[in-house]
Amino acid sequence: MPIEVDWEGLTVAFENRSHKITHFFDRQTGDVVQVLDRDAERHASLAGDPRFTALPRDGGERSLGDLEEFARHCEDAGCRGDLATALAAAEPASAFRDALRTHPKEEAHFFQFKERRARERALEWLKGNGIVR
Repeated sequence: MPIEVDWEGLTVAFENRSHKITHFFDRQTGDVVQVLDRDAERHASLAGDPRFTALPRDGGERSLGDLEEFARHCEDAGCRGDLATALAAAEPASAFRDALRTHPKEEAHFFQFKERRARERALEWLKGNGIVR
């Protein structure tokens, strides 16, 4: 029988950029459990239980790729130019956020885009781990 996946928790986990939190997927219930890394005992308990699977962490590769993809498809030409300039900066993620704040309509589109990409990655992960088809 298929499990009911906690899509909201899974999407949040795949959007998470913190390296101080580990999200675990419960293969029996479909729930997502987050554990602060400083809670070593709980972390070790879940990591050692085959019922739970740690969700992948983002090492920056997903976020930068998402920023580049969004910038290429940004509807507003002025915003697209500002984002391209930001991506060439020494700290592209920070410059991107600053540039996006000056374009509120595109900023709203970005948050929708980011959530959609996180859900796509989550679905890909679920399929890759044989949890859903």
